[in-house]
Amino acid sequence: MATMRLSLMEVALRETSSWIKTIADSLGFQAFSKINPSGGMNNVGWDVTKQKEIQDLHHYAVRDLIPKAGVYQMKLLESLAQSASIYSPEDLESLYSDTNKRIEKIGSHISGVLVSARELCKSGHQNWESVQSLRYHIIQLSNLLESE
Repeated sequence: MATMRLSLMEVALRETSSWIKTIADSLGFQAFSKINPSGGMNNVGWDVTKQKEIQDLHHYAVRDLIPKAGVYQMKLLESLAQSASIYSPEDLESLYSDTNKRIEKIGSHISGVLVSARELCKSGHQNWESVQSLRYHIIQLSNLLESE
């Protein structure tokens, strides 16, 4: 009978910890430690959900945002080439200057994303400075792409 009570307590403790985790996840709380079935607390270091969010951010930047930025750069170059036959040389010079600055900004943010992503991969997605840098370059690149 005592063994049965102990087993039921372990089951109840596991169920409770899974419910707490589910509720915390739904409310947006980040748990940095988990309950051990023996009742103790184990430090798990970097939060697993936070690490997953960072991985998703990294994958979004590399697989979605950078290709879109490359396509946008090509569109800018094509429109600039087509503008050469339409505009006067004076107007074309200012248009070329503005477009070239925009392409350089996009290129610098693409490089920033790639460098930050590389540093994140080296650190196992646990380098906070790289996360901040990645977020900054993603935001800047997104703003440049949205303002087209």
